[in-house]
Order: sequence, then structure tokens, then C-alpha cells
Amino acid sequence: MQLQGQLEEFTESGIGVVALTYDTPALQQLFIDKFSIGYPLLSDIDATSISNLGILHADYEPGDANYGIPYPGVFVVNPAGEIVGKVFLEGYSTRVDAAGVLAYAQQVLSDAPEAVSDLENDNG
Repeated sequence: MQLQGQLEEFTESGIGVVALTYDTPALQQLFIDKFSIGYPLLSDIDATSISNLGILHADYEPGDANYGIPYPGVFVVNPAGEIVGKVFLEGYSTRVDAAGVLAYAQQVLSDAPEAVSDLENDNG
């Protein structure tokens, strides 16, 4: 919801926002409708993308109701489709602040393409 609150600032900066969750499209739609979300939400119900990106929360095994939860965080992707920055947190109950994400994205997108976050933890 923080991202929605900052969405205009992201858009004005030329930065798109996309979220990836392990929720079903039906659950995502309820969230979109309830909070008037204006950015795309991608569903990864089998955690394939979350796992391939290396952000799958290791505390849950397949079959567990919480399996598929990613570590919370963000990737910053440049117009060429390259990840130029990332920030991920260990605990799933803590989120990265949207205003901080915007400032960070603006910074790394203006830096050299090889810039990668020095804020990342062992998960990223």
C-alpha cells in the first residue's frame, strides 16, 4: 500500500512499479480492489520465479501453507532489463519504505549500469 501512496512520484520519475506475490490472482484482485492499487501485481503461486530470483523464504517447505513467501524487498531494473540494484530484508514482517525505494531507484538508475546495492543482506 505504501507503493500505491508513492505511485505518482514513481511515475513522475519515469519509474514503473510491479509487485510479485505468491497469492492467487483472485486474492490479488481483492487487494487491488480494496486499496485501489494502480500498478500490476504478478502471481507466482508455485513460487517458480520467487525461487529462481533467490528470494524464496527458506523457513517454509513445499506443502506448508506459507510456502512461496519471498523475502520482502525490491529489485531495480533498468530499461535494458538488467537488475542494477536490490534491497531485501531477512524478516517477512518488515518492509522496505516506499520513499526510500524511490530515492534508491533514482540513485541506481542514474549510476553506472553495474551499480548494485550496498544495502542488501545475505538473501540478495
